[in-house]
Amino acid sequence: MIHAHPYNIVRPLIQANNVSFSVNSNGSKKILLRDIGTEKMPFLINDITRPDVTNTGQTIAVVGRSGGGKSTLFRMLAGLAKPTTGQILIPKHTRDHDELDKLVEVQEGSVGFVQQNYPLSRNQSVQGMLWDAAVQGNIPRHERMGVIENYLEEWGLKDQRTQSRNQLSGGQRQRLAIMEQLLCSHHFIIFDEPFSGLDPKNVDGLKKVFNQIVTVDEINTILFSTHDLHLAVELADQIFVIGYEKDDQGNYLAGGTVIKEYDLKTMGLAWNPYGDQHQELKEEIKLLIETN
Repeated sequence: MIHAHPYNIVRPLIQANNVSFSVNSNGSKKILLRDIGTEKMPFLINDITRPDVTNTGQTIAVVGRSGGGKSTLFRMLAGLAKPTTGQILIPKHTRDHDELDKLVEVQEGSVGFVQQNYPLSRNQSVQGMLWDAAVQGNIPRHERMGVIENYLEEWGLKDQRTQSRNQLSGGQRQRLAIMEQLLCSHHFIIFDEPFSGLDPKNVDGLKKVFNQIVTVDEINTILFSTHDLHLAVELADQIFVIGYEKDDQGNYLAGGTVIKEYDLKTMGLAWNPYGDQHQELKEEIKLLIETN
C-alpha cells in the first residue's frame, strides 16, 4: 500500500511564463515550442520541505517523443537559448536561501547543464577545473578552497585532485562534470538523456548520484529527460509531458508544448518504492505520448 508523505510548499523555484521558441527556416518561422507555462497549464517547480526529512531537494522529469522540443526547453531553462516570447524565472541569489523569493530571468550559468559526453578540460587538474567553476559561480575567493575541499570529500575525488581528465575513469569524469556544474549554478542542474546507453550497473550508479545531489540541500533541483518511463516514474517527484495539441478540426498545432503535468507528491507516489501504482502511471504516460 502506498503511503503519502506530508510536505509543505515554501516558494516558487523555477517558473516559465508564456514561453515559446521559434527559428527562421527557409525564410519562414518554424515554431519548436509554444505556450510553456500558461494559466491553464503552469510550468512551475516549487521549493518544498518535508517535516521528516532534513533536506528535500527534488527530481523533475521531462518526457515525450524525440524531436518534441525537450532539449530546446532545457537549453532555455539553462539560459543557453533565449525564448522567442515569455520568460523563465529562477531565484536571483541561489547561494543565499534568504534571497530565494526574488525571481529574475534566467541567465547562462545560472542552471547547470550536464551533457552526455561530459566535456572537460584536458589540460587542467581536477582541482584546477573546480577552482575555475567556483570562480564562475562567484564563490568568494576566501571561501573557494574550503568549498572545493568539501566537494572533493563528498564526491569521493580527494585522491584524484591532481589528476587530469584522461587519468579519470568514466564514473569519475561524470562526478567531476556534475561538481563543476553545481559549483557554477549552486542548486539547479539539468541532465539531457543521462541514462541513454548505460548498462544496469551504471544506471544504478547514476541513481545514487541523483540522490546525493538532492539530499545535500533542500533547494537542489534536478531536471532530466529520458525515454525510459520506468525511470521517470521511479525517480521523479514531478513529471512534465511534452507533446502536440490538436485544433478543433483535429489537426496538430505547430510546436510542442506541455500536454500534461503529474505531481507525484500529491499523488502519493513520490518518495515511495516503485509499485503497481507507479506501473499504472507509466502505462498512462506511455499511451499519452503515443497519441500526442
